[in-house]
Amino acid sequence: MTESPEQAPAGRAPRGLREQVLANCRPRPAIPALVTLLLAVLLPAMSALPAGNAGGLLIALLPVGTVLSCALAVGAGFCSLAPPALWLVGAGWALSLIGRAGLPGWQTGIVYACMVVAVTMIFVQLWRIRTGRFVPTIADGEPERG
Repeated sequence: MTESPEQAPAGRAPRGLREQVLANCRPRPAIPALVTLLLAVLLPAMSALPAGNAGGLLIALLPVGTVLSCALAVGAGFCSLAPPALWLVGAGWALSLIGRAGLPGWQTGIVYACMVVAVTMIFVQLWRIRTGRFVPTIADGEPERG
């Protein structure tokens, strides 16, 4: 009995160290988290007045956007190690921009708290990989024929 293409499995488990690393470090799921972080940091920083005060509701965008982007990175971290790791790089950039823009100091505390959550997600995903609770798949170019 042969399987139709719709019933065929979506992929196979990675073989070898190279495929294992590639399968567990896919960067594509990180895009929504990084775009959200970028917008959440740039808008308040660009709206900062010369005195260092951001105007209007944009000042609330940084903590809300930071938490939302971290949540997106953590959610995507359940399928790849790259989203939380890339988010941490973006958060480091955000910290430098927050300091240069003269935004309130409590916002850096929120970024640091989210960084702790992202690091924790990396360790959780590593644990899931190590214990076999998460097995990524690799798409083969040719469907298996048997």
